[in-house]
Amino acid sequence: MVRRVAAKHTNMENNLPLILLGVVILIGLVVVWYIVTRFLVNIGAKEVGIKERRYFGRRMPQGRVVATDGEVGLQAEILKPGLHFVMYPVERVVQKVPLVEIGADELGIIEAIDGEPMPMGSIFAPDRAQNAHNNFQDPIAFIKQGGVKGIQLRTLPPGKWAIHPYLFRVSIAPSTVVPPGNVGIVTAADGAPLDPGRLHGHAIQNHKNFQDAEAFIYNGGQKGPQVEILTPGTYRIHTGSLSADDGSGQAGLFHIRLFEATVISENQIGLVEALDGAPLDPRDYVATPVTGHDNFQDSNAFIAAGGQRGPQKDILLPGTYYINPLLFKIIPESAKEVKPGEVAVIVSNVGKDPSEEIRRAMAQKIRERLELEEAQQMKLAAEKLDRVDGDKASLDEIKAELMSGDPADKRLDSGAHEAYVVPEGFRGIQESVVGPGRYYVNTLAVSPIIIPTTNQTVEWTAGEVANTFDPFEVISKDGFTMQLEVRVVFRVKPEDAPFMVAKIGDVTRLIQNVMHPLIDSIFRNQASESSAMAYLQNRHEEQERAEARVRMHLLKYHVDVVNVLICHIHLPEELMKTQTEKILAEQKQNMFNAQREAEVKRIELEKTSSQADNQRSLMEATVGVDIAGKRSEQRKKEAEGEAYYISETGKAEAEKTRLMGEAQGVAYNEQVKALGGANIAMIETLKVIGERGVRITPDILASGGGNGEGGGIGQLLLLNLFKEQMKNGKPPNDGSENGSSN
Repeated sequence: MVRRVAAKHTNMENNLPLILLGVVILIGLVVVWYIVTRFLVNIGAKEVGIKERRYFGRRMPQGRVVATDGEVGLQAEILKPGLHFVMYPVERVVQKVPLVEIGADELGIIEAIDGEPMPMGSIFAPDRAQNAHNNFQDPIAFIKQGGVKGIQLRTLPPGKWAIHPYLFRVSIAPSTVVPPGNVGIVTAADGAPLDPGRLHGHAIQNHKNFQDAEAFIYNGGQKGPQVEILTPGTYRIHTGSLSADDGSGQAGLFHIRLFEATVISENQIGLVEALDGAPLDPRDYVATPVTGHDNFQDSNAFIAAGGQRGPQKDILLPGTYYINPLLFKIIPESAKEVKPGEVAVIVSNVGKDPSEEIRRAMAQKIRERLELEEAQQMKLAAEKLDRVDGDKASLDEIKAELMSGDPADKRLDSGAHEAYVVPEGFRGIQESVVGPGRYYVNTLAVSPIIIPTTNQTVEWTAGEVANTFDPFEVISKDGFTMQLEVRVVFRVKPEDAPFMVAKIGDVTRLIQNVMHPLIDSIFRNQASESSAMAYLQNRHEEQERAEARVRMHLLKYHVDVVNVLICHIHLPEELMKTQTEKILAEQKQNMFNAQREAEVKRIELEKTSSQADNQRSLMEATVGVDIAGKRSEQRKKEAEGEAYYISETGKAEAEKTRLMGEAQGVAYNEQVKALGGANIAMIETLKVIGERGVRITPDILASGGGNGEGGGIGQLLLLNLFKEQMKNGKPPNDGSENGSSN
């Protein structure tokens, strides 16, 4: 163990010089490395180095931050990537900073910490050195060429830049993106003052959609809202940054606001009002149109062509437009549709003022037309009143009634037409109307008034329908209050529509301000001329009379009356009760009279019917009398003939009987002689029995003796029975009754 320790100690003693040599070499290497790193500085590929002069130099001028001529302090010169010799310890590298990297969708806003003072009134520094500083990568050139302290107009485009961090502060700002369907409105924070009376800065050349801030300022760009806009796209514009190297934001020369593009939908139009431009003529309501502004999308062309502020005559049709909303106010409005059965009267706010000659010509034309229509309508009204009243003076009365009107109304008749209805191209109510269809109309320049040309109905009724008023309450001549339900059917002819509009305004005003009070007055006046019951009974005549008057009065307003109808007449309850009782009494009296007449008629009818019913018997009796007379004469003749016949017949019969008797007697005598008397009697009896069907068999047979000649008692009984039956007029019983026979 001892030998091992001793051996180890001997080895350490032997290696000690080597260890000391290694330490010395290591210390030397460290010293050399320290000295080399102080004199030789390596700047990486993505870095820049900032030097500081510590000794042996002049002082920097007052207010300077970096030295450009070897002054003591931070040097303006930067060390770019590579190996550099530094005179240590006189100079040293105080910092290595990475290159400034600007992305593809970004730009760099530069603020100079050192340089010439900012010109009076300016906010952003002009780039006096131009391209000498190589996008701010040559600080010495920037300072010596008169670079100005402050936020620079020139910006850094995308890329990697060697920027002196102590001389320039770089803020990264995003590119300005205007999405599809939007417009960018630009406001400049610096520039020349606006022209007097103007709200927007005028357009200038070569600023490349505000991407060249220097060109904007140097070419006279004005401070404030700009007349030019940005259409959809991506722009590198000097705007405020989102963040800076030190965490603070940076204001830019331009401020961009996004607005949606103007979209005019189908069946719509866009009315345009300019908020800037030349002043509008006080006599005009709509600005004089100019050309070349491409539907107000080229604001500069509008201003340069002398476009006036105020409502514009041109309109925007359906589509998408990129318009400056701060310069033009767009008012969407539906397209106007004139339906079948309607016309549109156009009131133009633009055009030439009608001269006195034009007015007189139009007034003369209107008067001639109105006089012709009045003559026709008066004739028609007079014919109707003639049928109702039978009065040939109706036409003169109507003329007199129409002529005796309100003087103010007469002045309105002449003045309205002369002042407002004008030919095409003049300001005022256009003589020509627009027919059915869909139109894109600038309602700021023209005002279409829709007038129905089909039959329109106005009712004075208690019903819930359109265009209704309460029923008229009028007082009759005999002091009763009546309630009238009236219906008026009227129409406005298309050719009369402009003159009706000139006189009244529209159909609603016509109904409210003219028809209602006029018809109310006419019916009140007529009702006061007649008793209540007479008015009710003469309803048709009153209706015709009212129609004639209404027709003539509304003719002054160019309205054609089709019908005036009295729909219902409500009489007072007490009058109706009295009238009902009177009518019932009259009806009862009429009924009694009718019944009496019916009874008289019935009696006459029954008498006539009875006569008709007995006429046959009467005729039969009359004829019977005649027949009886004739028969009496006949029978008399017949009796006389019969008597003569009987007399003669009797005589003949007697003679015959006598002769027959005589002959029979002779015959009997001969028979008796031949057969005997009893046999002859038996033969005659049997003959009679055979002819008459006499029953000869008795119920009880009795027999007795006798000689052969007399026949005995049976023959006697048989003969007696035969005689008895012959005497009673009955045939002898054949024995069938008792059903027995012998």
